[in-house]
Amino acid sequence: MKSTPQGESPPIAGGLLFALLCVAAWAVFTAFTVREPLKLMLEWELLTVFVRPDTHGWYRTVMTLVGLDVMISGFIVTGAGWLSLLASRKAACFIAQVQAWLLTILAMRAGAYWLGGYMAGVIGIGISIPLDNLVQAALAAALGIPYFRWSRRVHQTFVNA
Repeated sequence: MKSTPQGESPPIAGGLLFALLCVAAWAVFTAFTVREPLKLMLEWELLTVFVRPDTHGWYRTVMTLVGLDVMISGFIVTGAGWLSLLASRKAACFIAQVQAWLLTILAMRAGAYWLGGYMAGVIGIGISIPLDNLVQAALAAALGIPYFRWSRRVHQTFVNA
């Protein structure tokens, strides 16, 4: 490894570069997958059914869960943009913010999964709640938080300027 002049942080490379590329790939993947739920939510015919008082609970449950998925996906994409700005500036607050971002996504996905199960139980209709987004968030948090917390390269790169 090349040594850097005193007071200058090393370039973003190695495992840190890979981790940042994974965050970027996750944001791009999320942006592409949110297109269908967003299109579903913007259908005027479906929205008029949603506001009718005689609408069955399953429809409101599904639309609520789709809305939560869209909001969480928006948080993922905008958060990744914010983190890329911090990473490009090598800001010292990047380390804490990326960990908080991953933990927040996990909490929001777990809350949405729990809420979906609860709402399905209340209306008494078996709605299959997808588990893939929760597993994805748990995996990202389980790998990302320890890496950004304990990696020597991360702490050498993101220092106070």
